[in-house]
Amino acid sequence: MAVNLTRNAIAAVMGGDLNLKPLVQVLDIKSVISAQERFRLVVSDGGCTQQALLAAQLNGRVKSGAVQKGSVVQLIEYVCSSVQNTQVIVVLNLETIVSNCEIIGNPRYESDPHAQNSPSSSANSAFTRGIRVRGAFCVWFSPETATLSAANPGINSHTFHPTLQSSGAILKNEAPARIVPISALNPYQGRWAIKARVTGDGKVFSFDLLDSDGGEIRVTCFNAAADRFFDRIEAGKVYLISRGSIKPAQKNFNHLDHQWEILLDSSSTVDPCPDEDSSIPEQQFNFREIDEIESAENNSVLDLIGIVTSIGPSTTILRKNGMETQRRILSLKDSSGKSVDLTLWGISMCHSGSFPVLAVKAGKVNDFSGKTVGTISSTRFFINPNLTEAQSLRDWFNGGGKAATSQSISRDAMPVHLEGEIRKTVAQIKDEGLGRGDKPDWVTLKATVSFIKTDTFCYTACPLMAGERQCGKKYLLQVQVQDHTGSTWVTCFQESGVEILGFSAKQMYLMKHVEEDEDRFAEIIRRCLFEQYLFRLKVKEEVHGTSRNSGSQWSRQRKSTRPSSVDLYWTGLPRLL
Repeated sequence: MAVNLTRNAIAAVMGGDLNLKPLVQVLDIKSVISAQERFRLVVSDGGCTQQALLAAQLNGRVKSGAVQKGSVVQLIEYVCSSVQNTQVIVVLNLETIVSNCEIIGNPRYESDPHAQNSPSSSANSAFTRGIRVRGAFCVWFSPETATLSAANPGINSHTFHPTLQSSGAILKNEAPARIVPISALNPYQGRWAIKARVTGDGKVFSFDLLDSDGGEIRVTCFNAAADRFFDRIEAGKVYLISRGSIKPAQKNFNHLDHQWEILLDSSSTVDPCPDEDSSIPEQQFNFREIDEIESAENNSVLDLIGIVTSIGPSTTILRKNGMETQRRILSLKDSSGKSVDLTLWGISMCHSGSFPVLAVKAGKVNDFSGKTVGTISSTRFFINPNLTEAQSLRDWFNGGGKAATSQSISRDAMPVHLEGEIRKTVAQIKDEGLGRGDKPDWVTLKATVSFIKTDTFCYTACPLMAGERQCGKKYLLQVQVQDHTGSTWVTCFQESGVEILGFSAKQMYLMKHVEEDEDRFAEIIRRCLFEQYLFRLKVKEEVHGTSRNSGSQWSRQRKSTRPSSVDLYWTGLPRLL
């Protein structure tokens, strides 16, 4: 198969032409020793040669033999960069045209070890030397004639004085850095610039960028750079950014898919673009349906869109540092048949219309007692956005989705009616290993209260005072129950504790620790013993401490091979029999 390589491709690519998509031939392949496996190539356009570095995602092409010595390939995506003071072509994507063929043309290496033995070498072969001028063309010169001959036809030859025969760069490229797409950024690039829209900011002064190719990347500033750029950055605006460092993305703090992030310093430039670039979208989403969130990992960050079906009241929450914040819980549903709770912290959201469409960018998944979605510093909300997904969701809702039932993934499903309830004994709960799966088991247990722990029966709901408001108390009551097959411990939370004792946690706390009325406190506890209830229980195994108690036995609540380590959380109200 006759193949014609792209004439003068090396000179054009090294001169900054990133749209040429040339055909070149692979002359050599070597593995690069580094923290990540990489392959270095020598490519030829039939006349000039140039070193190239394959992106890591293309390693499979070499290992499979699709790219080998003699292969003719087309460079689809590439950038010119400096690696260890050597100019190289970083290949981001390529296609193999011919897997293997004879050497095409008469390629000359930058330093050709076979030049003295080549048929074309004569008196000039001893002093022929290749020099590459970035941004111009591939040239050769002879010290004796001091003539610079252009490899590119149409460019006149020039004569140099013999004193200018020193090696190294002879031209300096002072042209402004070429704008590259975010997806092409990597640490091997030298001069670069990106044009992108700021889509989010953060408390540590980090912000996210989105360009016209859909690439997203995180930018972070520290110290003097943060002071310098903080007042310049505005969400939604477009900027031209250059001279930043490309570092590996800190995935603990960066939810974007890009493997790199930008670090700005004192030499970086951030220039606003006064002319709005309509090719850069306002925001980019990767929506997940609500039923997919049910299987998402805890603390994962994702985008979702849904119909707001309910908005809870705004409540004041006291943080551990003594500061108050507002919390509001919304409920979202979509066509997947599921709904989810969205918790807003310190955000005021009002909408006059009923059942608006809400798009959430970068919501954080929480899996405590079901799946919920919360907010982080980069979370953004869009009410009735102009999106195809929003219109489809609106059409579904108006076409019957409003009346469709949705199962909430934010609360563990507990049977509403007693019909069809699962009756178990204490022995069955232990022997059948209930609560050991991914989801809790709901059962009904007929048992008698035999013992109530009173040393730590409640906890402080808020640790500090908020003005004149006193901190609250909530139940965390450990109750031992038994039936004819054995006994087990039940953990009763707030409402269940009030139901069984008849007093609030705060009343019991004041009675015991403030009024010091031990007799009345003990009488209330004794009155609750040996009462038989029909308990509706959530059975779930959880991991607690591993310390030993005074009897040198492992804690009952430690996850172990003992069946009795299963805790039964009393979340439904009991019925007295």
